[in-house]
Amino acid sequence: MNRFLLVFSVFMGTLILSCTGNNEKQSIENIQGSWVFDTATLPDIGSGRVISKIRDNCGFEFRMDSCNMSCAFYRKSESNVCDGMTTGFRTNFDIKKDSLRIWDVERKSWHIYLIKNLTKDSLILFDQNMNYDVAYCRPSSSKNNSFDGIFFSKVFVGVGYTCVDESFYFDRQGNYYYQNSEDELSAYRFNQKMVDRIFHAYDRLDVGSLKSEYIGGGTGPSLHYSISFIRNGTVIKRVIDHQNTGPDELLQAYIVMISNLKKYKAEKVNVDHKMSKLAREESQIFYQKMGLKKRGLK
Repeated sequence: MNRFLLVFSVFMGTLILSCTGNNEKQSIENIQGSWVFDTATLPDIGSGRVISKIRDNCGFEFRMDSCNMSCAFYRKSESNVCDGMTTGFRTNFDIKKDSLRIWDVERKSWHIYLIKNLTKDSLILFDQNMNYDVAYCRPSSSKNNSFDGIFFSKVFVGVGYTCVDESFYFDRQGNYYYQNSEDELSAYRFNQKMVDRIFHAYDRLDVGSLKSEYIGGGTGPSLHYSISFIRNGTVIKRVIDHQNTGPDELLQAYIVMISNLKKYKAEKVNVDHKMSKLAREESQIFYQKMGLKKRGLK
């Protein structure tokens, strides 16, 4: 009898390990590819405003045994809090039983998510850092967006102080305008290769479906953006994104854009009067909505 129990125990143990291994293999197969935050889960509070969950990434891209965190909220040092997010990173991941583990290159440790649901088209994770569920879906196909320019204003709000940071404008002709924290406006021009690279990041974004305001629920120091889409010199859509809680397709696009504009050199040109006026108006609207005062542009 004892011999039978021993054989049975070994058999059941082998069966359980085999099933666990198969489940993990199936999960890794299902998770391959790109995932973005499922904005259908956002509570609507009226006037084009929604409450969004703060996330530690802007989507995932799994390829074999690696994960691309294209704009993970990653900071190289504690001293650059007004510089916003840096470009993301590629790192290792695995799935153990019901947990997704992604290696955090900043903290040098595993970031563990509990997998609540995983199919080929749906992913629900319990984020142990945030202590709530976050739903992801597959990104939609490319959109035919008709905007020809994009304008950003950024402000960092800390505990007891505000860092009125910078503004950016970029268009399909390669015109780039940068306004620093001293309200000085400089003009540059990029080549077509850079233009194509930046606007390619917007291919998955459906501008018409964006809400006017994405409100995060976090506390403490926070970063806020105003993103305006422009056609023929007129704003066709303005979005305020608090604490990087907008759709992942939006975050992936403007973080790549700002990172590239800061990274590469361009030809300096004269400031256009119409562009200067647009920059002033857009930044003023944003700071007013944030309840802040903004000096006029020089």
